[in-house]
Amino acid sequence: MKGAAIGAVLLAAAIPVAGSATPPPEVVASIKARAVEAGFDGAILIGEADGSSQILTFGRYPADPRAIWRWASITKQLTAVLAMQEVAAGRLDLDAPVSRYWPNWKSPNAGTIRIRDLMLHNSGLPQPDDSAPDKDGVPGFYRAAAAAPSDSANGFCAGTPTAKAPAKFDYNNCDSIVLGEVLARITGKPFERLLEERIVRQLGLKIVGMFHIGEPAKGHVRPTGEFADVDGMINLGVYGASAGVYGTIADLWVFDRALLDGKLLSRNQSELMWKAHRANGFHGFFQWVYPSRLQGCPDPVRIVERQGLVGGIELRNYILPESGRALIMFSRHRPTNLGDPWESKGFAFDLLSKVECR
Repeated sequence: MKGAAIGAVLLAAAIPVAGSATPPPEVVASIKARAVEAGFDGAILIGEADGSSQILTFGRYPADPRAIWRWASITKQLTAVLAMQEVAAGRLDLDAPVSRYWPNWKSPNAGTIRIRDLMLHNSGLPQPDDSAPDKDGVPGFYRAAAAAPSDSANGFCAGTPTAKAPAKFDYNNCDSIVLGEVLARITGKPFERLLEERIVRQLGLKIVGMFHIGEPAKGHVRPTGEFADVDGMINLGVYGASAGVYGTIADLWVFDRALLDGKLLSRNQSELMWKAHRANGFHGFFQWVYPSRLQGCPDPVRIVERQGLVGGIELRNYILPESGRALIMFSRHRPTNLGDPWESKGFAFDLLSKVECR
């Protein structure tokens, strides 16, 4: 089939995760049909409460289900878990200023920005997306002025604040980059080592790691959409604890499942992490948590959502705490038009309805 002319017809491959059962066939079939209709290009994982799952791949040339993807800002979800582990151990206070743990941090507001402010994007730190663009229009933070996260945390991110904390919600990669350095100072271990010890090794993840400055992303899924050219202009090593992790879609389901099963955090700690308010855009600690009236469900369903978007790759990780299910979507084609489930419409809303509302 690879060499055949298939025009606009999309291929869909379904791969059960080895050693597990699979989601109900009618759910798989309905998701396949909706994804093909939408022209989805990438991979979708349906995760069930019993731990079973199934990976569906779509596109002109379907991606290998074992493919390595950048996890982009889904990284922040892992960062939040590592931070909450320190909170649970009594070594990190959400209402303490960053300066308690990093006395030499150069930010003018080091003594007033709380850990909580970082995790809720209320810090008022400088905005990397607004850094001076290079000749190709890419913000310098991500390319021309690319620096290792440990340097940017005390460099660009410690520059002149945009507001005094607690500030109005402003999504900002500096928040998690700085938190990653705070965790390193509390534990005496760099963020990457914490990730390896507490999540990768603990859960037996197969292929999960971090990008570094100047190292090309060899063997990783490449984008196919209109952002493919821009993709090559970004230095993935700058992201660190904000968007620097890569792995397979199956590995992300193992992480989700461990979070749902209380293997990484107690239920109380997870609920604290997932506490969100409408006034802050339904944003909890580095993830969105909101009710959605999914089609076919009698009552609103609580959804924990983590988005990821770097270059031409667009991702969604949806966790459904009450049922123990999850839906993960990895797209290599932008714009993907996944939609927002809180609006009760769109592609992601339709798929979540099929997964949850049996």
